[in-house]
Amino acid sequence: MSREIKKYLPYILATLLLVGLIAMVQTQKPLRVRTSGASFAQEPGYFFLPPGSSRVSDITYDQYRSLVNEFQVKYIMPVFHGTGKPLLVPDEWESPYFAAFAQDKDQYMQVSLWGGMARAPGADLAILAGILCHEIGHVLGGEPRQTIQWAEWSSTEGQSDFFATKECLPHFLKAHPDWALPVDPAVLELCDGNVLCARIAQTGVAMVNFFKRYDSQKSADVSLWTPAPAATELLRNVYPSHQCRLDTYLAGALCQTGGRCSAPACWFANHQE
Repeated sequence: MSREIKKYLPYILATLLLVGLIAMVQTQKPLRVRTSGASFAQEPGYFFLPPGSSRVSDITYDQYRSLVNEFQVKYIMPVFHGTGKPLLVPDEWESPYFAAFAQDKDQYMQVSLWGGMARAPGADLAILAGILCHEIGHVLGGEPRQTIQWAEWSSTEGQSDFFATKECLPHFLKAHPDWALPVDPAVLELCDGNVLCARIAQTGVAMVNFFKRYDSQKSADVSLWTPAPAATELLRNVYPSHQCRLDTYLAGALCQTGGRCSAPACWFANHQE
């Protein structure tokens, strides 16, 4: 095999996998679903947002479709190498609900971002990319994993958050500088002036504020400088607090500076016990 063919072989294989996967999904019977990372809005009026609803975000269908397609292309081979299964990131714009999740459907892995979440007021491309990165993190984030039956394949919520800003968002924010949100000077200071770190961290702040907006618990405000207390044991099967999630996003962003790179103690403590 020539060197030139070897160079493009992964892309050829990815294309063949994707074509085969689409054909399989269109013809197969429903499979038992193993889901991780689902979330639903509780704010009245925003739980159900079909296409054509009023009071929605500025995200268009074309932007949504381009985003999910880009994640499909980027991660089909890493997911195949990591799990032995192809990845599907379907177009679910028509779904009216506020949700995103990862699924093991036995024959393939699926990552979903429903249209109701993309249309929710406050959503933008950076936030949606971060959410998809989190869901990919359930598949590729590695240990520690959940212990819920049928979800043992899935990285914990904390590990998925850490993967999102350490591994996944850097790629997409470098590829799409126009997605970057205006950076708060305090965020830039936290990143010691590192622009990529600051863009990732600012996305993390926006993601947490987006989650809080639709959180029926109406939890306390979060802070860049006051981290959540250390956990007494590893949080495997629950979401960390909003403050802990922010701490985790910031920790992943700081990995881009070449300095300390480790998950925060608010969910990761005593993980080896």
